[in-house]
Amino acid sequence: MQGMIMKVLDQRALRVGVVGVIATVLAVGVASSSWAQVNRRDIPIATQPQQRFNSGQDIQPIFEGWTRNEDGSYQFLFGYLNRNYAERPEVPVGESNFFSPGDPDRGQPTYFYPRTNRYQFEVTVPSDFPTDGELIWEVTRQGSTQRAYGWLQAEWEIDVNTITSNGRTQFGRGVDELYVNVAPLVTVESSHQSVGVGEPVTLTTRMTDDELPTPVPERDDDARPRRRRDPTLVPPDDAPDIPDNIPQYSKPYPKRNHMSVLWAVYRGPADAEFEPAGYQGWEDGMPGDGWTAGTFETTVSFDEPGVYTLRAFASDAMLTSRANVIITVTE
Repeated sequence: MQGMIMKVLDQRALRVGVVGVIATVLAVGVASSSWAQVNRRDIPIATQPQQRFNSGQDIQPIFEGWTRNEDGSYQFLFGYLNRNYAERPEVPVGESNFFSPGDPDRGQPTYFYPRTNRYQFEVTVPSDFPTDGELIWEVTRQGSTQRAYGWLQAEWEIDVNTITSNGRTQFGRGVDELYVNVAPLVTVESSHQSVGVGEPVTLTTRMTDDELPTPVPERDDDARPRRRRDPTLVPPDDAPDIPDNIPQYSKPYPKRNHMSVLWAVYRGPADAEFEPAGYQGWEDGMPGDGWTAGTFETTVSFDEPGVYTLRAFASDAMLTSRANVIITVTE
């Protein structure tokens, strides 16, 4: 008991010591405010919030879980965490982006958007996949190798409710509706398979679906309170340009009602410019009724040559289907 008390006292003393250092730094800053500002580098690392970086960080592959197929096989679902808040690196399939054992190319992305991107692709494994077996996705960047281990551990079995809950695409609808809803069927085509840099390409997305989900009330996103993101510490004017207080990447989400489609670079050497950007929602006057059928047109252009795999994320306002087109861009 005496040892426990001393441990608690030591922890309290440590906290008091850290607070004392902060108070001293702040006091000095206030006393000499005419010639200096409080600098984050003057405050102990232990008291700083998690640092954010625009670029230079690695990529963490993520095993999301597994589902069962009707034929007895399994789907392993994967996503990733790009630890950068701005940089979108390309890591081609090869020694720095591969699966093992077996085929190193399992349809994984090679172009990585900032931060967490869940349920990006699936890998089918046979019904006789060993219960103690592993399918490993390995990505190396900036000298850092990270891995995701796919396996049939019972606790990792997931279903559509897990996926939509984590993806925040139920929009308040009940699970009874979720379990009978069918993901939309989607086909895509491009007006050109080969173009020059800067030349526009028209992407056409056609969707068909059942009559689910049912509509939910619209929400005025502009009326929602937003978290303040202003820096709490202001660096001096002559401070070096370091990644600090970087706003979080704004991830696009499907529309709450009607069909919508998002185009993104899935594989390729650089980003592409999509118009419209983000999720394009069905509107009156567009082909179809927006619930059981819809057609969308998106324009894309490229600033750098290369071979691009573009992916359409087609949503029925609850479930999402995916389809790809490949475009070669020349100088």
